[in-house]
Amino acid sequence: MESSGSGESGGVDPQFQMFDESPNENEIGSIPFEGDDWAVVLQTRECADRLFRGKFLFRSKGRELRTADLFIEATDEEVVERASNFEEHLIRDLLRSLL
Repeated sequence: MESSGSGESGGVDPQFQMFDESPNENEIGSIPFEGDDWAVVLQTRECADRLFRGKFLFRSKGRELRTADLFIEATDEEVVERASNFEEHLIRDLLRSLL
């Protein structure tokens, strides 16, 4: 069975390569967790397949944690809309899973 991944070639699947090299970041709030305040940032980018992907970044005291891409939409606005529908307890659970 042949592998469809690019693990051996070391390349990045073209659909995940950024079309625009500068992702957008929007701080959407902060969450207190285990004594620290974590800034919650939504990072979006357009990829080579012309779809927009988004992930959450969590920042506190010089530390940054990132989720995998959670959103794949036709427009940046759709990614922002979907992310804004996440409830605080779900965002807190994402942060907890990264620690």
